[in-house]
Amino acid sequence: MRQPAIFEDVIDERILMQPLDPNIFDSYMANGWRLLGYSIIRHNFAVCRSQMCGTIPLRIRLRDFQFSKSQRQLLRRNAGLSAHYGPIHLTPEHDVLFQLHSEQRFSERRPDLLATFIGAQAHLEPVTGMSFTVRMADGKVAAYSFMHLGEKAVSGTYCFFHPDFSKYSLGSYTLLLEILKSQELGMDYYYPGYTYDVPSQFDYKLNFNALEAYNWKTGEWEHQERLHVRHWADLVGD
Repeated sequence: MRQPAIFEDVIDERILMQPLDPNIFDSYMANGWRLLGYSIIRHNFAVCRSQMCGTIPLRIRLRDFQFSKSQRQLLRRNAGLSAHYGPIHLTPEHDVLFQLHSEQRFSERRPDLLATFIGAQAHLEPVTGMSFTVRMADGKVAAYSFMHLGEKAVSGTYCFFHPDFSKYSLGSYTLLLEILKSQELGMDYYYPGYTYDVPSQFDYKLNFNALEAYNWKTGEWEHQERLHVRHWADLVGD
C-alpha cells in the first residue's frame, strides 16, 4: 500500500473572493491558486480516503494541445447533446441537480450547497464567469460547467452532472467543451484544477495532451506525461 504523504512545508492559503484584473488573475493561476466558492485558495495537501495526500495543480498548454483519439470519439458520441454557452446565471434548477450529483459523487465530506464551489457573484468574480449548460435531446439538463476568463488563462472552475447520464462521461465532455472554447478565445492556458499524488477520482484530468504539473518546491510548471484512463479504484491498496 502507498504510504501517506509527509509534508515538511505545508501550504494552506486563502483570500476572500474579490474582483481581480484579468492579468492578476492569470498570475494567481500560474502560482497554483484556484477558485472555491467564496474564496481563492491554494494548498498542497488534501484528505483522500481518510489519509493525507498531496495535491498537484494542473494546466494545459492550449497552443500545443491536440485531442486524443478517445476524446474525438467522445465528442462525436455526444454530438446529439446540445451545449449552450453564456454568462453564469444560477437558478434553483442548479441547486436541484447539484444535490443529485453530490449524493452520488461524494463518499466523504459531502457538501450540502452548490455555494461551496460557486458563489453568488461567480458571473463577475474574480473575473468574468461563463457556463455551459448541456442538455439531452429531450431538453433535460444533463450537466452544468463553469469557467472563468482571465487575460490569457482560463479556470475550469467546476462542473456537475445528472447521475442518470454518467455513461456520457460528462465530466470529461464538459472539460473538452471548455478547452475548445478557450482555444477559440485565443487563450494560452486552461487550468482544470488539481489531482492527487495517490489514485483518485481526479485521475481523468491526467488523460490530456500538452499537460503540465505545478512543482510546489520550485514554483515551476513541469511537463506531465499523459496518463491513459484507468480505473483508479482498482489501484487503491497497490
